[in-house]
Amino acid sequence: MLKIPLSLFLGAVCHAPRGHRISVARRLLSSSSDDAATPAAEVCEFKSPNDYGRNYARLSALLGCDGKIPPAGEIEFLHSMLHRPVHHLGAIGYGDYCFLTALISVLAPRRVIEIGTCTGFSAAVMAAALSRRHGNNSSAWVDTIDVRLKFDETRPIGFEIPEVIPDLTAMVRLHNPHDATFVSELAKRDELEIVFIDANHHHPWPLLDLLRLAPYVRSGGWIVLHDIQLGTIGRKAIEAGQAWKYDASYGAEWLFDNWPFRKISAATDLKSVKRIQEVCAELERWVRGLGSNIGAVQLPNDKSALIPFALRLMSVPFEITGKAATRARRAIYQSFGELI
Repeated sequence: MLKIPLSLFLGAVCHAPRGHRISVARRLLSSSSDDAATPAAEVCEFKSPNDYGRNYARLSALLGCDGKIPPAGEIEFLHSMLHRPVHHLGAIGYGDYCFLTALISVLAPRRVIEIGTCTGFSAAVMAAALSRRHGNNSSAWVDTIDVRLKFDETRPIGFEIPEVIPDLTAMVRLHNPHDATFVSELAKRDELEIVFIDANHHHPWPLLDLLRLAPYVRSGGWIVLHDIQLGTIGRKAIEAGQAWKYDASYGAEWLFDNWPFRKISAATDLKSVKRIQEVCAELERWVRGLGSNIGAVQLPNDKSALIPFALRLMSVPFEITGKAATRARRAIYQSFGELI
């Protein structure tokens, strides 16, 4: 368990919103009762289209929804996504969108919010999952938020949505250029059941996105995190002598690994893979979009417990520097007021 440095304790109290400083201090002073071993993630990995039904049943049980089965057309849709003619850079992989689809299918929320639209592929997949539970009318939808399409600014954010779900485009509402602060314009406190974060992966941005979303997610709700082994994947590739052109930041990975509450992993466990041949095989699956690099963390009943957790994670050196690091640190401190 990471410890809270005195400098971060003082920073949190000094920079907390006015009217919340005493509450933040009290919460941190009582945080010794939160010092417990970080729990291991429960595992539910989707590796093959042929295993979707079995893994769906396992995920249903983990979510307390025993007996649910995939709705009509779901497995066929996932097969079609696996065999689509073009796989754009930035789109999530097969194991990722199977897990995301199953989670939404089992819990069947009316609405999902996504931070990090990118090509729009994941938003399209989530909208398709909602449509199979609620129909394609206006009663269910995905709100997706992004600042810009970083790897190809010649194309619009979300350009894959009409390609993937031409008949369901109305179920995806694009909000750009915005960041996670825009969620306050879209949702009420404790309204959401599932949100998905797949934006800037450099520590501490995933943490900040989560803290900004948490007030609008109900206690016990789920926050899905993509790229929970991105840093390890990059490191393993370099160690295996492969040229690695992708991002290799650890923000989402550290957030997931250190999460002190319940969590479910659907990621291939590359940390435990030692033999170079196995590493290369898993890396090849990942590059081809067949691997899995996703998980979900569950919010605690008392959201103020996120405050000491956030400070502990802030003790890990940031992967950003200068003014960006200063802004992120201040923004994290400011977010604490909404968690009290």
